[in-house]
Amino acid sequence: MTVLIGLDVGTTGVRMECYTVEGEVISSGRAPIERQETDHWLEAIEYAAKSAITDEVARDPEKLLTIQSTSGTALLVDEYGKPIFPPQMYYERAISEADELSRFPSAQELSWKGETVSATSPLPKIIRLKKGNPEAFKRVRWILSPTTWLLYRLHISEGMRWVDVKTDWTNALKFGEDITLERPNWFKPVFMDAGVPLELLPEIVECGAYIGEAESSFAFKIGVGKAKLYQGMTDGNAAALAIGCFETGDFGFTCGTTTAIKYVSREMKPNKAIYYHKHPFRGYLAGAAPVTAGVLEWFAKKIMGLSVAEAMDLAKPIEPGEEPIYFPQGDRSPFYDASLGASMIRIWPDEIPDVRAKGRLIRAIVTGLTLFEDSYIQLFEDLFPERISEVRITGGGSKTKWWNQLRATIYQRPVKVIEERPGIGALIPVVMKEKIYESLREAERNLIKVSSIEEPGEIPKPYVEMKEKFMNRWRLIQQAGW
Repeated sequence: MTVLIGLDVGTTGVRMECYTVEGEVISSGRAPIERQETDHWLEAIEYAAKSAITDEVARDPEKLLTIQSTSGTALLVDEYGKPIFPPQMYYERAISEADELSRFPSAQELSWKGETVSATSPLPKIIRLKKGNPEAFKRVRWILSPTTWLLYRLHISEGMRWVDVKTDWTNALKFGEDITLERPNWFKPVFMDAGVPLELLPEIVECGAYIGEAESSFAFKIGVGKAKLYQGMTDGNAAALAIGCFETGDFGFTCGTTTAIKYVSREMKPNKAIYYHKHPFRGYLAGAAPVTAGVLEWFAKKIMGLSVAEAMDLAKPIEPGEEPIYFPQGDRSPFYDASLGASMIRIWPDEIPDVRAKGRLIRAIVTGLTLFEDSYIQLFEDLFPERISEVRITGGGSKTKWWNQLRATIYQRPVKVIEERPGIGALIPVVMKEKIYESLREAERNLIKVSSIEEPGEIPKPYVEMKEKFMNRWRLIQQAGW
């Protein structure tokens, strides 16, 4: 039997799932991540593997394993793969270094190629480390994404030098990749201006490319020794495949702390609000990765002292238009303005019960996030000729039925909720390279499961106005410079 093993290493936890080629779940494991330290990541993977790697899976001679993880996080390691600095997380910012780098023509040229340099990009943080710790930086041999580091941590025996390291083209993008080439490669001018030697970067290869067998002691310890390892993907791009974004015009997103928005296009059309990845199979994945529901969780827990579920229950009965108007933070997509925090307008201190007042505020955030999601549907349809016929979603933010109904109504399109299956997205290029399925649609039938479909209702009048004016109002807030 062939076992497909998907490992998803996110910001807050690890998920490992084992599947048959028919898409049946054999076993799974979970573990929280409480500290952004590589040793703790490995501990979490080991804990998750205790449940996921059963005796049956461990004994199976044919194990195919790949990994998906956060994009834009950088690990700077020595020649043995040992981290020299703490992980430079995707959400951390290096504002002054980003401003300095953005002044170079190379940074502007890179944005035309689909990737905008911002304070959260890896390069400004790498520049900061080099400036602040020049002696330690001299020991850096590789600059890697978490996906790449973890795969080679499984592949290479402890104490062996890391040589001939490669990375997939989705994880390379935010570091400074030129995907307009027939074969994606590093955009050399921006690295020269940043003062970062190109020899510290791995070779870029396609998603799902074979790496080798898992030979490290750690791999054997968690039960995946001798498993075949394949290049992975960023979690956002893997999620796009996991919801079936294969054909031109397919659109969807994963909704969690960050919303990973993806659209399949034939060509690249530069726009500051989006970046592009090369699709593993055809064309491009146009996307954005704004911080969204993280604010919802923060507001519910920190301000109201409620769980997200409790807060959502309070928001459900609020009538359309009764809520204030919420605008997400703009430090990432679409503005990349490090000073633009989340904001809320049109708050009325009415004489209403506390429960309803709280419900209004939470409903404002939910509605604002939905309008923001809808703005990307409008943007992609303005840029490209194909109409988006349905929206596919997955992730923690897709589990509330009334929110999904609100989405369908505001989008005026069906919303198809896809079952979350850890690691499936990154496994799709692997199974296609191994010719396990004859076509992508056969892979979809076996590996992707639809849990529900919400049809659009008539859009309430207050939301018609909010939808029409949402982006213009948000731009005015940005221009005010608050």
